[in-house]
Amino acid sequence: MTVVERTWTQSRLVATCLLVAACGGGGSPSRTDPGVDPGPGEFADEIPEVETETTVNQMVTLSGAEVRDRIAGGWVGQMVGVVRAGITEFLYLGEIIPEEYVPAWSPEAFWTAYLQDDLYVEVPFLLALREHGVAAGWTPVAEAFAATAFPLWHANEAGRKNLRKGIPAPDSGHYARNPHCDDIDWQIEADFLGLAAPGMPRAAAEAAWRLGHVTNFGDGVYGGVFVAAMHAEAFVAGDVRQVVEAGLAAIPERSLFRQVLDDVVAWHAEEPDDWQATWGRVQAKWGEVDRCPDGVGVPYNIDAKLNAAYVLMGLLYGGGDFEKTMVIAMRCGQDSDCNPSTAGGVLGTLVGLSGIPEEFKAPVEWDRTFSYTDVTLAQAVEATEALAREAVLLRGGAITGTGDGEVWTLPREPVSPLILEQWPATGDEPPTLTARLVSLEGQTASFEAEASDPDGPVAIQWFFGDLDYADGAVVTHTYLAPGPYEALVWASDPGGNTSWASVAVP
Repeated sequence: MTVVERTWTQSRLVATCLLVAACGGGGSPSRTDPGVDPGPGEFADEIPEVETETTVNQMVTLSGAEVRDRIAGGWVGQMVGVVRAGITEFLYLGEIIPEEYVPAWSPEAFWTAYLQDDLYVEVPFLLALREHGVAAGWTPVAEAFAATAFPLWHANEAGRKNLRKGIPAPDSGHYARNPHCDDIDWQIEADFLGLAAPGMPRAAAEAAWRLGHVTNFGDGVYGGVFVAAMHAEAFVAGDVRQVVEAGLAAIPERSLFRQVLDDVVAWHAEEPDDWQATWGRVQAKWGEVDRCPDGVGVPYNIDAKLNAAYVLMGLLYGGGDFEKTMVIAMRCGQDSDCNPSTAGGVLGTLVGLSGIPEEFKAPVEWDRTFSYTDVTLAQAVEATEALAREAVLLRGGAITGTGDGEVWTLPREPVSPLILEQWPATGDEPPTLTARLVSLEGQTASFEAEASDPDGPVAIQWFFGDLDYADGAVVTHTYLAPGPYEALVWASDPGGNTSWASVAVP
């Protein structure tokens, strides 16, 4: 059975179980143009020699109750979205779901949210970080993921198979071993990382970049980065536009992923009241850009870029309305349950559980476990809050008071683009890269990397192991808490092919 056939069968099975009446070939993306002027974190004629650690611009305070309300809202929003559209998944490929075929909301169907991979795949990642720390490296997270027994598809399935074969992360998600690396998987699973970084989209982007390479590469990783950064910003944002801008800020402009999203933003500005017109332009330009082996030659498209565009359309055209946001993301088609789940989750974080309409949250069962796990929704929310506490303190924030008087002081660090990473259109060797710890004085570390590539200038970006990152071959970083840490460094050639190295910080 092909993935398309399997998905169709699953959708029909769920539809039957719910008793809900629903009224009624992919080309390869071209390599980006190395002649485009680089943006921050990408390419320059000369590699910057020194980059100091990020400066915290401001602090924002929320009550403990507000933080918990938004974490719960983010989890429940995901669940509402996937239930709202579950029976439509992959039934409309390359076409808009007609309005008369949009299924009605059925609160009795809410139990199906606990069966969805949108939710249960998050749990092993969440528990691994809860046990090993919010900034845990690949090894404990990959081990937890490899030990799972639930059904998987696409990048998740290929990544887990790689891990079980002894291929470690990040090689498990690399395009050379995972032909699904651009697929949507990490995009639908990284929500919890944003919920664990309240008001800190930079930290959320770092975590999503790091862990996303367990199953994905390049645009597939950016999908999770985009979603996690939006969730994090939603804790403190005044509107959807601010949330979206934080997500965009983490994605390099020269990536195909960012180009798709920029198109949506531009076309929304031109057609602010006609989402279907924007859908048509997205379909014409990006609808057949999908390198998934199951999408070749058919309208089926599970690429993260296209489906992220549908998430973004739901958020922008939904205007903060919960139902409208989910319906638009659903009606765009393709992975039409995952996309409203993502959009609903982000909006749920923005408005909090208290702001989600009663009709959607009334059927929530807090003590019901997610399939293939022993974790209830209440426990998932609790574990996410524990990670959020750790992340806030790790990045220099504070949590004071107790009970109703608890106050969270959240560090607001500016978001900067991650390094450019793209699956090459043709065979291409990655950059050569060496890196070392130059010195460690107190908690201030100096790092140095050397990289080269015959294709031209090489960009370098460091990830320090404390939810922060910086550009440059030579960088200095002050840790806010004693180590040890594992710093990671990426090198990227002009086309976005990457290599990486690890440096221990005792």
